[in-house]
Amino acid sequence: MSILPNYTMVWEIINFLVLIVLLKRYFYKPLLNLIDKRREKIKSDLEEAEKSKKKAAELAEKYEARLKAARDEAQEIIAQAEKRGNERREEIIAEAREEAKRIKERAMEEIAQAKRHALSQLRDEVSDISLLIATKFLKESVDYNLHQRLVEEFIDQLDKDKLGEAKC
Repeated sequence: MSILPNYTMVWEIINFLVLIVLLKRYFYKPLLNLIDKRREKIKSDLEEAEKSKKKAAELAEKYEARLKAARDEAQEIIAQAEKRGNERREEIIAEAREEAKRIKERAMEEIAQAKRHALSQLRDEVSDISLLIATKFLKESVDYNLHQRLVEEFIDQLDKDKLGEAKC
């Protein structure tokens, strides 16, 4: 047996090389392109997901900030409302006290005026009664004194008449 070159093996190697070239040219490059495109798509999707995640985080922060601002504003509004309510309550109390003071002063003035009027009437009545009593007393005194004097004058006159008759 002789060693003859076996061309089958060479043809298999050539076929293999051609297959590799063909696969590389028609399948490997498109497959690499497809893989690259897929990789780029995945990368862009990941970047997009990261951007969306960051945007969601920013929106969440903004939402939290707005929520906190709204709560703070609500607390401020409540505090202001309480303050205004307290101020209004104090104003109402002060107004009520002033009104009570005015009513009390008016009542005191009316009482004082009524007292002055009552004292004036009492003074007038006491004056009238005193005048009446004094008039009666003086009338009685004058009448009694006058009566006494008249009696004495009459007696004196009688005495003089009796003495004059006795002298004659």
